[in-house]
Formats: sequence, C-alpha cells, structure tokens
Amino acid sequence: MVESVFVIMLLCLIFWGFLQAALLYNHERVLQFASFATARSATVGFLPELYLRSYRVAAIPASGTMLAPNQNWSGANQQMQQLGTETMLIPLYLRQDPTGNLNYTYWDQYNMRPTILPNVPSANMLEETHVQEHPLEMPMAGAYYRLNRGTNATVQMMGNIKTDMAWHYTFYLQ
Repeated sequence: MVESVFVIMLLCLIFWGFLQAALLYNHERVLQFASFATARSATVGFLPELYLRSYRVAAIPASGTMLAPNQNWSGANQQMQQLGTETMLIPLYLRQDPTGNLNYTYWDQYNMRPTILPNVPSANMLEETHVQEHPLEMPMAGAYYRLNRGTNATVQMMGNIKTDMAWHYTFYLQ
C-alpha cells in the first residue's frame, strides 16, 4: 500500500509536469502572435500606446484572470459570460475609450510591454522584442520556490524571440 502511494505520487508529479510544459508551450505561441500583432500595429503608424494595447489584447489567452471590470459571474457558463464581456470591451479598450477598462493578472505583474525599435541593418524594417515572465501553475511549485529561492515560481517566456517586419507606414503618409 505504501509503495503504491509513492508510485501514484510520482506519476501525478510527472503528469503535472507534462501538463505544465503544454501550458507553457501554448502561452509562448500566444505571445508570439502578440509580438506579431504589435509589430503590425507599429508598421502602420500607430502610437506606442496603441501598439501596447494591441499587444495586450492579443496576449489575453496567456494573461491570467480578468481583474477589471470586476464581474460577479455565477452559474456554469462563467467563461461564456467573460467572453461576452471581452467581446464588448476589447474594441473600446483598443480605441482608448474610458468605458473599455480591461485588466488581467499578468499584464502589469509580469511586464507585458513590447519594445519597438528600428532595425539597424535596414531603415525600412522594425524589430519587436519583449521579455516576459510567466508563473508556473503546477501544484506546490510556488511553495517550493518560495522556500528555496524566496520568489514566486516563474519561467521567462520569449527570451530570444523577435519579430522583424517591414516599416512601411511612411509610404502611406507621404
């Protein structure tokens, strides 16, 4: 019986490790799309505040829990209620309308701020890079890291990823 408990605990730990790896892979794909959306917004001449907002909107699937607007959803279809709220508020948020207030757990906590720079070799290219940490969502991971390292358990996402794109809005503004 005791041996079975240890084997089951080990199997559960391996299962949660595979699940965490799959979640991190999914979040990295979402953040790569957000990187592309940011670069695309910058190439058409949007202001930095607007491409920051486009990055955050594209990164919503990897942004954690919705903090604002604070809703008291109830019932079995809470995710559908949140989707309805997001569908209504995202266009307002992108237009900087004060009624389109959105906020998610990881937006400010983990520095979700892209950086747009002109690409040095070519003046007609831009480069979007960002570094973001993402918390581990495995059971007991936070307790382990707090005991041993004194911080929350996070993984650096998008460490060496950059998006290069043609900087062509100047042609449209001539």
